[in-house]
Amino acid sequence: MKNVIWDFDGTLFNTYPEMIKAFSQTLAYFNIEDFEIDTEDIYATMRRGSVGTAVKKFSAIYGLQETQVRDKFNHIEPELVQNARPFEGIADLLKETKLANRHHFLETHRNQLAVELLNEFGLTQYFDAMVTKDDGVKRKPNPEGINLICEKFELNRGETVMISDRKLDIEAGNNAGINSWLFDYDHLIIVDGQPNKRFTQVDDIKKSLLED
Repeated sequence: MKNVIWDFDGTLFNTYPEMIKAFSQTLAYFNIEDFEIDTEDIYATMRRGSVGTAVKKFSAIYGLQETQVRDKFNHIEPELVQNARPFEGIADLLKETKLANRHHFLETHRNQLAVELLNEFGLTQYFDAMVTKDDGVKRKPNPEGINLICEKFELNRGETVMISDRKLDIEAGNNAGINSWLFDYDHLIIVDGQPNKRFTQVDDIKKSLLED
């Protein structure tokens, strides 16, 4: 693979601890008691689905309005996510594969905050382009963002891979006609139409990218 399109949350940066904290604070704001909040269930729901899936599920469980839960979460979460850090080994992976003439791109549902965090850790230098929520592309599994990158940079789709920790991103890669690699570090994800490869370690992703 010569071209890598990365997801951000849970793939480049481990933002889940902050997202879980924000979701717990959101539920607490609506008077849900601590003992009622199952953070492991929230985490698994976000990993296997999305934040939107978690909002729907737990709003129903606790009898809350989805729009109110979503709005409160979106208010709390960005400040907490600023504390997120890249997964161990990501910086080395990007540096070494860039030196080996691999091209990196970002396609994320997160807004410009993703770019700011990458910049904070000196990682933007490894990316040829970044597509975020602010660019207005349709949400994955719609392949619009991936197609935009592929067409703009005239990427050979057979040499291009989407790497993510979630099913919907893998589906987006499949829908765009590129390869898909799942970063399933905690063995939580079940994908229909398997990804081309599945990894649990960043170092193994790096080795696979450097194989050719």
